[in-house]
This record gives sequence, C-alpha cells and structure tokens, in this order.
Amino acid sequence: MLKTIASILGLTPAPRPQRPPSAQRVAPAARPSVAPIAPLDAAAARRNDLREKALAMRPDPNARFAADVALVTRSFDPHSTQPSAEELYLAMSRLADLGQYVRAVYVAGRRVAVLPISQQGDRARTLAYRNHLTRQAETDLTTWEDGLSAIDRARSMALRTGDRLPDLLGVPEVVEARLAALREERAKRLADQIARRHGGGNGGGTGGGAGPAGSAPPAAPPAGPQRFLETDEDPENGSGGPKR
Repeated sequence: MLKTIASILGLTPAPRPQRPPSAQRVAPAARPSVAPIAPLDAAAARRNDLREKALAMRPDPNARFAADVALVTRSFDPHSTQPSAEELYLAMSRLADLGQYVRAVYVAGRRVAVLPISQQGDRARTLAYRNHLTRQAETDLTTWEDGLSAIDRARSMALRTGDRLPDLLGVPEVVEARLAALREERAKRLADQIARRHGGGNGGGTGGGAGPAGSAPPAAPPAGPQRFLETDEDPENGSGGPKR
C-alpha cells in the first residue's frame, strides 16, 4: 500500500512496461554437439594405396590376347618379322578357337584388324577388341567356309606334289553346328528351286520342253489361204491356150 502511495506521489520510479512478445529476449537453442573428425588411419590409407597400385600393375589378359593376335597375323605376312615356332605355338595355344578363326581368315585371303600397340594399354579398348573378335568368330560363317575350302584345296595340291600336308582347320562345335544348319538350308532352297523350275514333274507323258504342269500344249498356227496354181492345160478338154 505504501509503495502504491509513494509511486502516486512520484517518490518511486514507475515500473518499466512489459516488452511485447516479439521483443522479448529468448535464450539461444542448444546446438547439437558435432562429433570430432576421426583421425585418418595411416595404415589403412597405405593399404588402400598399395592395393590400387597392385591392380594397376597386374597384367591385362585382354592386352595379352591382342598381342597374341598380332603375333599370329605376322606369321601370315611375308613382309613382317616372323615369330619363332615356339612363340607361334604358345600364341595359338592361348588363343584356342580364336586362333583357328584367325588362321581361317588368312587362308581365305582376308585380313584381321590388329589393335595398335599404343592402345593395348587401355583396358577398355582391349576388352572391346576381344569381345568384337569373339563375336565375329562365332558369326562369320562365310569366312569359316572359305577357309575350309582353301585348306581342302591346299591338301589336295600337297598330295599331288608330295609336299607337306597343311594342318586341318579346327572349327569350334558351335560354329560346326551353324555350318551344318546353313548347308541344310541351302540344300532345301536348291530343291525348292528345282521343283519350281520343273513344275513338279512332267504331266501326261509328253515330251520334254512342255510348259508348266496342267497347261495344254501350244496350238499349231492357223493355216493360211491355199492358192491353186494356174496351168496352160485345160483339165476338161485338154486344149491349150489361155483361159477366157
């Protein structure tokens, strides 16, 4: 009561007005504690570095494949440095069926694209080169047929001349099955062509040169008007002289 009377008389200062809610001081929110950065394990970092270097130093099998293909192709080029018999044997052993395809290409008179040495260090290019050549060896039936024919001719010539017989061409089982199916399809098409050409056989026992089966033979051309020759003799009275 006394404080109220004193404030009315001006003896005590008036209380400060209350601040609006927007001007009230708010204590800052507590921030989440951030975990300290863990120190890098030097041993683990070194292990990762060594692993990457080991992968980079590991030989690329596809690069070895490209080099073997180039070596085999050199054996068919008389203008190139010829590999030794041991090198050629090892390369053909590593290439296996693809080595036989390269041989078929060259005995058929064709060439194989060789990956340049400058690109044999690129793993992506060597992988693409190997996939392309593998797919080509499985689907290029024309080259396989031409190579087999060339080997047969060379062996026949060697038998006549007494030379050394060339080795047979090793055809993979997958390619052999596709070649057999291709020959069967060709024989079927040839039989169909012969059947269409002969019209299914001769009808009626007529001679050769007849038209298609069931067709009538061509009719003879119509005879032209007959002309009687005039003579000087009269068949009735036998008298000569021109007719009147």
